[in-house]
Amino acid sequence: MQSRPIEITQRAREEIQRLAPAHGASHLRIAVTRGGCAGWEYQIEFTAAHPGDMEWQEGDIRVAVDCASLDRLAGSILDYQGGLSGAGFRFRNPHARGTCGCGTSFEA
Repeated sequence: MQSRPIEITQRAREEIQRLAPAHGASHLRIAVTRGGCAGWEYQIEFTAAHPGDMEWQEGDIRVAVDCASLDRLAGSILDYQGGLSGAGFRFRNPHARGTCGCGTSFEA
């Protein structure tokens, strides 16, 4: 069995499981695309897996990672931070040399 490229924390799993029913999609899909202030931008969406995606089961949710994003995401941790200000999913990515001020994009 292939190892999972991303660790998903318990807090993130709980938030994904809370949000998933409202979206009615089969997967949580994670990708990295060109964009954002620092060059690369994370994309997280509830949708079907794409051909070639790496897939696995994470609790009650199926996760898919874009195959072209695997090198930029390998070893990352997806966490969820709650609170009144700045709540949302956060990546701790060992490949990120820097991040933008808002934390949604990174330099690799």
